[in-house]
Amino acid sequence: MQPLAPIATQAGHQRVTVAALFAAYFAGFGVFLPFFPVWLDWLGFSAGWIAVLVSVPLIVRVVTTSAVTDRAERFDDPRKPLLGLSIAATLVFSLLPLATLVPSLSGLFSTPWMILVVVAIMAVGWNALLPLSDALGIQLSRQSGVDYGRVRVWGSIAFVAASFAAGAVIERYGNGTIPWMVLATFAAIVLVCASLPSSFVQPKIENPTAKNAGTSPKLRSGWVFFLRRKGAMSVFIGAGLMQASHALLYGFGSLSWASQGFSETAIGLLWAFSVVCEIILFAISAPIIAKLGARGLLILGGIGATVRWVIFAFSPDLAFTAALQILHGFSFGMTHLALISYIQRRARPRELRAAQGVYGVVSGALMAVATLSAGPLYEAFGAMAYLVMGAMTALGVVVIFIDRLRIPGGVVPQPKC
Repeated sequence: MQPLAPIATQAGHQRVTVAALFAAYFAGFGVFLPFFPVWLDWLGFSAGWIAVLVSVPLIVRVVTTSAVTDRAERFDDPRKPLLGLSIAATLVFSLLPLATLVPSLSGLFSTPWMILVVVAIMAVGWNALLPLSDALGIQLSRQSGVDYGRVRVWGSIAFVAASFAAGAVIERYGNGTIPWMVLATFAAIVLVCASLPSSFVQPKIENPTAKNAGTSPKLRSGWVFFLRRKGAMSVFIGAGLMQASHALLYGFGSLSWASQGFSETAIGLLWAFSVVCEIILFAISAPIIAKLGARGLLILGGIGATVRWVIFAFSPDLAFTAALQILHGFSFGMTHLALISYIQRRARPRELRAAQGVYGVVSGALMAVATLSAGPLYEAFGAMAYLVMGAMTALGVVVIFIDRLRIPGGVVPQPKC
């Protein structure tokens, strides 16, 4: 029998590094999400161009993420695709801030078309990092019994810290610092990926028939999971609608709040506070998931999201806006945890990365459509465009509710391999 102490030490090392991976990734998200549109606005781009550039990573996710994660599933060592993709994303994105140091390149890399190209290429790697990290978190939970929510929570903590710090830095040093801060977080992701322990390496698939035939066993595509596993399509689409409803907030939330007179620090605090609520949910998520199940959690999250967007449409004051940010724990936190719980219980071990990738494609397609629509909607209706986001979440609730009636009992146990 293997001694318990080394096992505990190994699990602890895995938990720390996966938590650090989530922290590094979401620190970048905490700068990019709220402040990349602000940087684009500072460069003088129109709302239409901002919507296009913000939606580029989402469009790239639809086109590439499933193929990348399916390919990553072929690696027994999950560290290799994570490290390779993080290095590639960092090198490509570095062109934007580094170009500002070279006068002859500064103007070229400040044009919308060049930024579009850089962001699109960067997004191939960056988009795949999150489903691969989530798959690693699920693998850790299965191997060591670690609560996924308590590991993922460090990503939310990092998002809070980064968004608050970025807002303060921008207020003091200006919007030109935004791409440099994003680049710093990308470099941190590379360092964490390089430090992941070898204990994450999975054993090779043993298939006697394939072995005798001299061929490798066929790995199942994530699309097989999506199309053939009962209920998967409804859950992915319903959760994707709820996540996509954040498009207007992500693309124009900061600009809308600034137009109401909120300071950069206040805007940073609003983003940070919403994720504090998400952190609390992640910390106490295990009994909630056990009681409600994945579909129940999705329905509750969708209802909270609908309330949030409908009230946002009427441009509430700073105090009321801050109170509504509590519902981020519903609109984002609950829907994310429900989806992870669903995949954790239903995907086979060698389907994890591929299934996460397919959900990334489904949610990315919905998010891309919502984000491309957000620019014209915001220009035409201002904050009232949030009513469209509320309609999306309400539709997601209906999809999940119908699915729950059709498949009583919610999530079935994880299939055996």
